[in-house]
Amino acid sequence: DRVSAAVAGRSGRDAVAGLFEAHRRFARELPGRWTALQRPAHPTTVKSESAMRVAELMLAVLRQYDLPERELVHATRLLGATLNGFVTLEAAGSFGHRDPDTELSWTRAIDVLDAALRAWPTTTPEVHR
Repeated sequence: DRVSAAVAGRSGRDAVAGLFEAHRRFARELPGRWTALQRPAHPTTVKSESAMRVAELMLAVLRQYDLPERELVHATRLLGATLNGFVTLEAAGSFGHRDPDTELSWTRAIDVLDAALRAWPTTTPEVHR
């Protein structure tokens, strides 16, 4: 419900910001639940109505960038990794000892993700071994 309300009527960068803010607020308000989410989900959890709804909302945000369908999983992983990494490090106090203010870094991360999504490559890369 938090994510749905945060992205409703928004697009592009504003939708990404809403998505991120909803998750960040959840992590701040319910840190134990956030921590519990940092484990591999059981298959029934992944298929739950709530999990499917959050996944669909993220995909809806990403589809506004006109990414090829085959690229959505990569973009989802990038957003999830950035969000989770930032929120987890922030909660651990890892950003509190250095200027500038964490809020500037948060805004910068959202700006950079928006730019990356707008410039997303449309060709499949060769896998280097």
